[in-house]
Amino acid sequence: MGIGRGFTSVVDGSTVLDEVLTGVDTLIHGAYERIGGDLLLEFGRRLELLARSVYAAQIRLVDEVDQQGLATARSCTSTAALLRQALLISPADAAARVRTARATRPQDLPSGDEAPSVLPLLGAALDAGAVGAEHIRTTIHTMRALPDALDADVRIEAEQTLVSYAVDLDPEHHRKAAAHLLEVLNPDGNLNPDPASKVEFHIGTRSAATGLTPISGHLDDLSVAAVRTAIDGLAAPNAEFDGITDQRPAGMRRAQALVEIMTFALNHRGVPTQQGGEVPHITVTLNWDLLRNRAGTATLDDGTTLTPTTTRRLLCDAKVIPAVLNGPSQVLDLGRSTRTFNRATRRAITLRDKGCTWPGCDRPPSWTETHHAHWWHRDLGPTSYQNGVLLCRHHHTEIHQAQWHIQFAPDGTPEYIPPTWIDPTQRPRRNTLHHLAPDTAA
Repeated sequence: MGIGRGFTSVVDGSTVLDEVLTGVDTLIHGAYERIGGDLLLEFGRRLELLARSVYAAQIRLVDEVDQQGLATARSCTSTAALLRQALLISPADAAARVRTARATRPQDLPSGDEAPSVLPLLGAALDAGAVGAEHIRTTIHTMRALPDALDADVRIEAEQTLVSYAVDLDPEHHRKAAAHLLEVLNPDGNLNPDPASKVEFHIGTRSAATGLTPISGHLDDLSVAAVRTAIDGLAAPNAEFDGITDQRPAGMRRAQALVEIMTFALNHRGVPTQQGGEVPHITVTLNWDLLRNRAGTATLDDGTTLTPTTTRRLLCDAKVIPAVLNGPSQVLDLGRSTRTFNRATRRAITLRDKGCTWPGCDRPPSWTETHHAHWWHRDLGPTSYQNGVLLCRHHHTEIHQAQWHIQFAPDGTPEYIPPTWIDPTQRPRRNTLHHLAPDTAA
């Protein structure tokens, strides 16, 4: 899978890329007003071919990054996580590129042989610039959703059909055609023996414009019944009061009922604890004096900003735990008396770190463990707020390989010193997903 298949050297590849970028710059500043009518549309189709061809080249690069194992060498949890950090692309885009590379490119085997691509027809169409990224995502999703019991020749025919649809249809119509194909190949749903093995739940990206976060997924019959039973009573319209009827749409009533059930579960004993050792809870960071005067905002663990109105409404029903770092109300420095961080110290560290502190890791606080920056057994480091950092399980294991080292910036943010084989200058790095990068111009 080496780069030598397309280039005789990295220099040759860079030269080609420079020439392409120069050509694209010419296209950006071209005199489009001089092209009229049908010629302009034809020019647009050729530009689309160029964009799709560039995407095909990006997938080739992702395939090589993936098969060389660069993510592991750089202590990233996955190839998608490495791409997100290196290319500054979204998690969804990074994951989609990895899925595309693994589905459309031949894969190296430990024996040194090469396994053929899972979807070779889609790969050929991708390399030819005949399909776009949205067509590819739909095709891969549909092929993965096909019943396992389908014969191999039927699967090949399904791939042929999906690719032919992609060549002739826009992405929206392609999705509809793919959904119809899936229904035709499994009309009664009886080729999937265990629907429970196919359940999924996704939390999307919050919209800053609306303050809403989309969720989606699929549940089997028993799971749907459980959810409906849990929310039906709360989702019913409120009884008419003083001639005023419940004006909430059914979708809003169901959403609010689901949140009420979740809140009830979080407020009662018996729910599973998080990796940090605490019952799940929501931490709100705020300036109490400003909020009391009806000004200012608050933030959640993941950085979401709450308006003063929302924060005050939340505090009406919440158990308020004051988070005053280094304050007198709770002991945050346990010295060498105990190896385990107590809850007060853990909460204080969480407020500071906001998640896994390893550079580029997006794991939230609930997925992390508390690590001694100066090791307990090797460095005789204390159990204290100043010596604790949050690390997900993967990076907690990685830091104990003793190749990376932790230091604290003047503002208290943990920074990581990479080994010389990664960065000969050993420039300190911090997690910019949870914190702003330090001001290097200062």
